[in-house]
Amino acid sequence: MPRQERAERTRQLLIEAAASSFDADGYTMTGLGDVTRLSGMSKGALYFHFGSKEQLAEAVLAGSRDGLRECVRQARASGGPTIQYLIHLCHSVARRIDDDVVFRAGLRLTGDPGLDRSVCPSPQASWVRMVRLLLRRAAWRREIHTGAPMEVAADLLGAAAVGVELLARQETRWLDREMLTRMWWAVLPALVLPEHLDRLNASGSVPDGLFPSRFGAYEPGAPEPHRQSTEKALDSSAAQGE
Repeated sequence: MPRQERAERTRQLLIEAAASSFDADGYTMTGLGDVTRLSGMSKGALYFHFGSKEQLAEAVLAGSRDGLRECVRQARASGGPTIQYLIHLCHSVARRIDDDVVFRAGLRLTGDPGLDRSVCPSPQASWVRMVRLLLRRAAWRREIHTGAPMEVAADLLGAAAVGVELLARQETRWLDREMLTRMWWAVLPALVLPEHLDRLNASGSVPDGLFPSRFGAYEPGAPEPHRQSTEKALDSSAAQGE
């Protein structure tokens, strides 16, 4: 294995070990000895890559932000209407929380009293901002009720995301696809016209023919005001949140 590749592998093992300890015990209760023990690396190897525990935490947080950006990219690539995009994003984040210890540890660190808030700001504001942007796009596309309570829905979905992540630390069933699907079906009637509810897949996938052009003004590929700036705002929110 080339030296540079070996060094990168060592660094990643240290980050994953730190994430496992942060996730299980929190920032304050994690020691550098825990990281070397879990990673199987020496203290010399650790200090070659990271000068302090805070630097390890920053690396975990950076990995967690990368995970969120990947969730956003996956949801965007799924196509379909905006509400389906948002549903898919929620399922993607839940799967990432369940499967990716670095992503999960980054979320825990944002609420850890042992770290400065400037190092790990709460992701809730960024998440609510992202949801609000998507709901506004859905309204422009006539995918939701014209009088749908978008601000309230954004706050509710933001609070639900934080609550699900916290509850899942005690019971992983909160991340189950079935649980999230039921939660979405509780929310959707307040947002989507009744005659179009059966065209949404609350389980996270995007069926063919979803929201055909007769549904409203939106045509696939049609110009959309401020679309580019909205996409940049979504990417910015993902970069700032966890």
